[in-house]
Amino acid sequence: MSSSPPFKTAAVWNEFSYRGRDFVRATVPHGINAGLPFVIAKRLAERYEVRKFFASGGCGLLLEGRDLCTEANVLIKTTLRFDGIVTYAQSRDEEGIKRRLTENRKLLQTERRVMVLLKNRGCNGIPNPNDYVFDWNPQLEELFQSQGGGWQYQDIELLSSEHYLIMERMEGRPLTEVIKKGMPERTSLQILAHVCHVLAVLHQPTQREGREWKLVYQDLKPDNILIGEQNSVALLDLGGCRLTLGTTVGNKGAFTPGYCPPECQTGDTLTPTADSYTVGSTLFHMLTGRRPEEFLGSNAAVGGPQSVAFRNWDWPRLEQTARRETQEFIRRCLSPTPSERPADGRALVAEIEHLLKGSAPT
Repeated sequence: MSSSPPFKTAAVWNEFSYRGRDFVRATVPHGINAGLPFVIAKRLAERYEVRKFFASGGCGLLLEGRDLCTEANVLIKTTLRFDGIVTYAQSRDEEGIKRRLTENRKLLQTERRVMVLLKNRGCNGIPNPNDYVFDWNPQLEELFQSQGGGWQYQDIELLSSEHYLIMERMEGRPLTEVIKKGMPERTSLQILAHVCHVLAVLHQPTQREGREWKLVYQDLKPDNILIGEQNSVALLDLGGCRLTLGTTVGNKGAFTPGYCPPECQTGDTLTPTADSYTVGSTLFHMLTGRRPEEFLGSNAAVGGPQSVAFRNWDWPRLEQTARRETQEFIRRCLSPTPSERPADGRALVAEIEHLLKGSAPT
């Protein structure tokens, strides 16, 4: 192991020593963040041992680890992107750096609060939020030292307090790996019935700290659905939720091109009907085996529409894989007009359960 600070170019997975401790320097191996570097302590807070990469999406990174106290397997989540921080470092704007880092970390704090809220409401379709710890992130030092002729950011407290959310390691495979060329209609509806039960709990407003909390999951897609043993279903990555505090947006969250409704991109106020759209796009993918991003067109990658135009969906393919009632449900979910979609998670549950009653067991 080397004793030098992290290099700019990260290895696939390389352990090194720094400040008397062991760290891992690696790159995201696949997904939308493929190639992005990250650095993490080998033993977070001297309790959670980092083992290997699990997944990444939006601004989050998930790693597999082990709780050295309980010997339980865990998932470790942290923020991955440091967008804008290099610009602040170039101008030596310490307040800008602090503000941007704090904003990024609030996303993880909000995710933990949402998970605790759902668990307190008896929701079992998400991982348990086991712990929340802080540790050193040498990657931040690298970002600052590489700018402005050796200038070094001096806020040691901020540099040494990267946030990490420790979650239950639920066994299973992402739904993306299960879909392949398409899934039976009844199986698809059964999986989404479980997901919509979580959405129904999430959509219930709550009063916290004198303000009303309203949540929209916003980023439903097969990558965020875990299929476990005996067909158990769990919803992952609550960091993409849109949180509204009273009339103020507290967390913009994240969305995925192709799966998201038009209002995610336009900045319009989001209601639970946005999640109805993502249920429709996810169900379309499950039944047809075709990813929604296939229908976006080449302009999506250069700032074009991130939502599929209604006419561009492969409706003939859907007609080959689903009953008329299910087709109509998907069409209503994918309406560009929010008021034409199912109103919220409870409405989605009711409609999917009705569809299941009319489908033959497989």
